[in-house]
Parts: sequence; C-alpha cells; structure tokens
Amino acid sequence: MSENVGKSTIDAVADQARATADRLAGRATDAISSAKTAIHETVDNAADRATSATQWASDKVNAAKQAPSDLIETGAQYIKAQPYRAVAIGLALGYLIGKLR
Repeated sequence: MSENVGKSTIDAVADQARATADRLAGRATDAISSAKTAIHETVDNAADRATSATQWASDKVNAAKQAPSDLIETGAQYIKAQPYRAVAIGLALGYLIGKLR
C-alpha cells in the first residue's frame, strides 16, 4: 500500500511539474510572439520611413537635374517670343560685364 501511495505521490508531483512546465512554456511562447510582433512592426516602420526618405531624395535629385534644362527652355521661349528685347538685354549685359573688368 505504501508503494501505491508513493507512486501516486510521485505521479501527482510529476503531473504538477508537467502542468507548471506547460504553463511556463505558454507564457514564454506568448512573450516571444509579442516581442516578434513588436520587432516586426519596428522594422516595417523603419523600412517605410527609409522608403519615404529615398523617394524624397530621388525627387529632389531629379528636380535639380531638370532645373538647368527648364531654365534653358524658358530662355529659349523668351528669345523666340521677344527676339529684339533679348538681343538688347544681351548687349546691355555684355556692356556691363565689359565695364566690370
């Protein structure tokens, strides 16, 4: 009889240890899942910000590359629209630059 009591006590302790281990494993799994989700969201946010910054920088570079072409095109349109005035302005600027030397 004492063998049965000893076995049942050992079985009860083993069952309790298994239950405790399962409970701790569940908590650890929840904590790991929560940390994984938080890290994933952080990485996604950083990637979104990096993408936005890259797009902004790309737009600025493209605008800077396009600016000289736009300026030349605007000047060409002005000269075509008012050729005499453009020649007069060119002569006046040449005269002023010559005087500065």
